Amino acid sequence: MSHPSIPRPAAAVAALLLLGVVGPTLSAGPACAVTATRGSLVATSLRVEGRAQPGSYVVARSTTSIAGARADRSGSYRVEASGFRAPDCRVTVSDGGGTPTATVALTGCTPSVSPVPPVPAPPTGSCVITPRAPVVLPAGRPTAFYVETTGCDTTTGSGATPTPVRWTVVAGSIPTGLTGPTVQGTTATALIGTPGVPGTYRFTLEVVDQVGAKDQETFTVTVG
Repeated sequence: MSHPSIPRPAAAVAALLLLGVVGPTLSAGPACAVTATRGSLVATSLRVEGRAQPGSYVVARSTTSIAGARADRSGSYRVEASGFRAPDCRVTVSDGGGTPTATVALTGCTPSVSPVPPVPAPPTGSCVITPRAPVVLPAGRPTAFYVETTGCDTTTGSGATPTPVRWTVVAGSIPTGLTGPTVQGTTATALIGTPGVPGTYRFTLEVVDQVGAKDQETFTVTVG
């Protein structure tokens, strides 16, 4: 999706290019059918197995992590990764082009999704997240959900050296198949990927600027 009135930050566009949401996809060739026969997440060790087109690149994506592996000559694949997190204990498995073909419930995993507060915490300074009305994203189509701020301090006292702005999902769950916040250190961020599970998702994002000012905002995204 795009917002003509809001320019995309350069860092966000770079991230989209890397993940295949805009511009070239992760791998050449047409999308191929991918199936998943099993998946597990023990602590932060992921293992997903299944079948795909021989030689194709398979991506397992949670709301916070991405891992991938190439199918062998027989079409079998095994995606393994350490340091992997899946707050809702699900991953979307797709070909390298980002078209979701299966959603896997991970065994051995304990959900870690915090409930969305009735009212987000108020800002503690001038750094404020710009609210957005509820949006609808089409299932199975690469997209991006952008979030911006106003008044965040991103430089040192001299105004010459950029310093990090930190983005975090502090409550709820972003749509399965999206990952983010993918851009850190800037006053805008994005959730990017290919939403694969229809439903309505509510989640709260938090931003903290370089002087410690923070704000939270809750968003609603429907995938259908």
